[in-house]
Amino acid sequence: PTTALSWRLLHGAAGLPGPAGGAMGDTVPLIDAQTANILGSINKFTVQQHVKVFDNCIEQPNTYTIYNLATQQALIRVQERSECCPRFCCAPHHSIILEFNALDPAGNEIFPVITMEREGCCSKPCTGGFVCVDCCAQEAFVHAGAIQGVEAHQAGKLPKDRVIGRMKQPVPFAGGLNPTVQVMDRTPTSDEHWASVVGPTLFGGCSENCCNVPFGVKRVNKDGSVSVDVGNIATITKIKPRSLTGAIREMLTDSDMFEFEIHDPSVTPQQRATLLGALLLSDYMFFERDIDQCGYDDGFYINLCNCYCMGALCPCQLKLQK
Repeated sequence: PTTALSWRLLHGAAGLPGPAGGAMGDTVPLIDAQTANILGSINKFTVQQHVKVFDNCIEQPNTYTIYNLATQQALIRVQERSECCPRFCCAPHHSIILEFNALDPAGNEIFPVITMEREGCCSKPCTGGFVCVDCCAQEAFVHAGAIQGVEAHQAGKLPKDRVIGRMKQPVPFAGGLNPTVQVMDRTPTSDEHWASVVGPTLFGGCSENCCNVPFGVKRVNKDGSVSVDVGNIATITKIKPRSLTGAIREMLTDSDMFEFEIHDPSVTPQQRATLLGALLLSDYMFFERDIDQCGYDDGFYINLCNCYCMGALCPCQLKLQK
């Protein structure tokens, strides 16, 4: 069987005493050394959501594969764990636990890397709309390794002793007209807000067939100010379809593709893991709407794009009346 050491050998990080590629070490190292070496040695990732048959009819748990963009070698598979009823009735705002597992060359899962949890609208009913107070804001935690013996409805309430990072919409107003997710780093005594993921006002709908959607990761300074250079730490990009088949798949399913590029090599392995969690949280928050391009609601409509406003997505539609 493939071991953690052979996984490291496969991805070219063997023999390194710490994270490769210039990445610094973490203040509180909680993820295993093999994972830290892999995440620290790669600066460009592709994240592909798997196509699920009939996903727009019966909502199914999401599955993602994370690749090394340069080699297209599959690194990590991410599997959603959630409960059927909330997923069917409340998606994409249901409670989720995402399990990240390292892959061998044959695509077999070999050991857990990190776990992410997000509390959903069943226990936090104001999420998914305008953000005025804390109970309206979406929030997720990233833990080192696996968390055993917990159910999906416990998301948001899991033990926090192995948390490596946290993501949350800013309160109040969630970034105003720009979708914003604050990224917090784990320090010995508290969480430190060190970055913000900031996207455009208009995205989604039919515009996804024509345009990539870039989310810049901005560094937050010690005084709380945000760097003016969009993407000075990293860039998360939702990739437009590259073919007619891809456009049809985009229209009929929730399957999305993202590219994640680190621009600042000093970003630590645990910070990179947290940013991968922020990417997936952004997918659930902004790109998991069923039949987002066209549909029928008392008349056929075409959704040109979605307009983000203080946490809510407002569709910009053309509608043909009966």
